Amino acid sequence: MASLKLILTDAGGGALTDHVLVDLFSLQSSNQLQAAADTTGSLQIDNIDISSGPLYRVMVTAANHGIVQQFVSLSGSRVAKFSAAMPVDRDKVRDISAPAFGKLQGKAQDMLTQAMAPRFNDGSGGFLQGPALYSALDPYPLLKACFLNITAKSAATKLPDNQSVLDHFLGLMRFEQDRLFLKVTAALVEETANSNAFHSVSAALHDPVPGYKIISSYKTFDHYGNLQLTFQRQGDSGTDYAVDVDIDDAQGIEHIFQVIRNVTGPTNPYDIHEILLQQKPAVDSGFDFLFAMKAAAA
Repeated sequence: MASLKLILTDAGGGALTDHVLVDLFSLQSSNQLQAAADTTGSLQIDNIDISSGPLYRVMVTAANHGIVQQFVSLSGSRVAKFSAAMPVDRDKVRDISAPAFGKLQGKAQDMLTQAMAPRFNDGSGGFLQGPALYSALDPYPLLKACFLNITAKSAATKLPDNQSVLDHFLGLMRFEQDRLFLKVTAALVEETANSNAFHSVSAALHDPVPGYKIISSYKTFDHYGNLQLTFQRQGDSGTDYAVDVDIDDAQGIEHIFQVIRNVTGPTNPYDIHEILLQQKPAVDSGFDFLFAMKAAAA
């Protein structure tokens, strides 16, 4: 008989707190074992039959996190180890716990204070701005998560002028769950073009803001979770610049965490949150996930 110890963490490296179902499938016989438990990071399974062979496929299914699997070789003389970071299951997230407006970085506050986003108007012909706009995002956690991801990643991306990408952002123009459109300084266009952190890419999949024309697009060299800036200019020689900024997941959730998942639709900011935590150094978007409350069936 053999034992297996599972060490499970969330994307940020903290002990996973969730209900998990562990399936063990023997690769040499028809043996299949199953265990379930509430875990706070570790779980040990004993009395695993290895008389037909030591190789098992281990699959861990968590209530609020993705499914991960690994192959392990068990032994009767030692406890085998299974270690995995488990990203959140985006479909199980009911809301996010985000920082208050006053806790945001100064430039992130400025983006909201200078915003002119038609979707969020004050009902009197004006635009919601500052704390009122930030509060108006509460019913749209995907939009708020996207905003927090992009501001965090932009703050972590430095430019030759010793400022960050975020330092050059001005007022927001439009929110989407996978991108932001906003005004930017003219200097950001030049600094990005001369930065070793970016390389030029095609902007074929991007549409300009009405009245603007796409002039260039750049992406960071991150293998997953790369920041893309698609610059637009109003007029042929003006200094009124906007940017379509997004973070590409490039199927990072599947490759980084080895999870089982079908990917469809636009990039999900909850996935981006998890990918950014895996970067070196980690980028913390500053929000946590909220799940449905657990209850017992009658």
